[in-house]
Amino acid sequence: MAATVRNPTIVGALACQKNSFLKKDFRTTVVQCEPTKKKSVYELILQDTILFPEGGGQPSDSGLIRSAGSKDEIVVSQVVRKGLNAVHLINEHVEPGTEVCLEINWQKRMDFMQQHTGQHLVSAILDDKWKLDTLSWSMGGVPTDKKPIVEPYELFNYIEIGRKLSEEELLKLSDACNDYITVQDQPITVTEHGSEAIDAEKGAMRTICIGKLDANPCCGTHLQNTSQIGSILFSPFQTSARGTNSRVYFMCGSRVLKYAKFAHTMTSRSKTLLSCSEAEIPQKIELQRAMTQKVSKREQYWMKEVANSKAASLFDAVVEKRKAWLALDEFGTLDMLSLVQKTLTSKIEEQKIEGYKFVICGREKATNSGVVMIVSDSADEIANVASSLGQLVEKLKGGGGKKGGKWQGKVAEYGKPEWDSLVQFLGDNF
Repeated sequence: MAATVRNPTIVGALACQKNSFLKKDFRTTVVQCEPTKKKSVYELILQDTILFPEGGGQPSDSGLIRSAGSKDEIVVSQVVRKGLNAVHLINEHVEPGTEVCLEINWQKRMDFMQQHTGQHLVSAILDDKWKLDTLSWSMGGVPTDKKPIVEPYELFNYIEIGRKLSEEELLKLSDACNDYITVQDQPITVTEHGSEAIDAEKGAMRTICIGKLDANPCCGTHLQNTSQIGSILFSPFQTSARGTNSRVYFMCGSRVLKYAKFAHTMTSRSKTLLSCSEAEIPQKIELQRAMTQKVSKREQYWMKEVANSKAASLFDAVVEKRKAWLALDEFGTLDMLSLVQKTLTSKIEEQKIEGYKFVICGREKATNSGVVMIVSDSADEIANVASSLGQLVEKLKGGGGKKGGKWQGKVAEYGKPEWDSLVQFLGDNF
């Protein structure tokens, strides 16, 4: 059904900013719908919207559009600002004048409001108690096309202030914030400044008030009361930024529960794996780290000893026949093979031996993958051997040695008879 098309409502006076709890069944009219340079992406402008366009440190909403009287849904993936207009990105054309019905992703909206209102509360208390201005802030936990899955640590937001808080100050900040949520909850109101306060870039100007505690200009969507924040969790760790500035990390609302579940799961699993109590976990991890370092040093020592021994045997073969080979079928790692190759090559160069060739290969039985190295002072010899091995091992891919030196290849996975065929070939020809 076509309707009379009026000028779109400007940013700052949108329905989502006047009433942030409008969730669905919001009727409005399509003003404009134009294709973009991206395939199947259209820019839709509505007369008004309950979907918030990104701005003021708050990401955009997402949601659904339905034509009035239709069950067909069009996904709104993002809402951006162009001038004073809220532009909805959709994947199909909608005729201007069409009456549509909007629905937002409410779980996402509520999360964003909890973080944003929480930030206003944190900033207000930092200013009230310590006269610390909020220099900037960033909302964490926002999925992107490049990283759609958010890690638990990324759920933290941060506020940048002029100095680092002490441990005692951070504790007082946490207590004060959560007191305003659970005991002294404050109403949150929006004051609009009328048509005379329309900014050419920011749109209609608004002030967000947290009781008598705080009043700040903001374009974002906010809760109705600080109690709706739920709770605020502060990280005990701060990071330095730009000189003496410091970033205070926090999360609000449902994120706290999500993070608590994650932390509880990790703690429980760690207790089981380490056979200890919660309080003993750091000590056990430190002990494991120290043991791992000792084992690693011991492994490096014996790996070097084995490599020297293998290289000595191969060198004798090179001196006698100008060719040698080695196949390690257990723990034939790149590190081990490289040690043998470098040690052997060094011996050959010291003795100025010419007309030589040798092959070193290995297999990791756990993954059935491996590495092959062909070394010679002849590029032709390297090419011939690489060609022969390539016929035996289908997934052998590598390169190098075009002027002599080393050719190195990787086997993603050995076929059933391929390792045995490779060893047989080397035994017969080297």
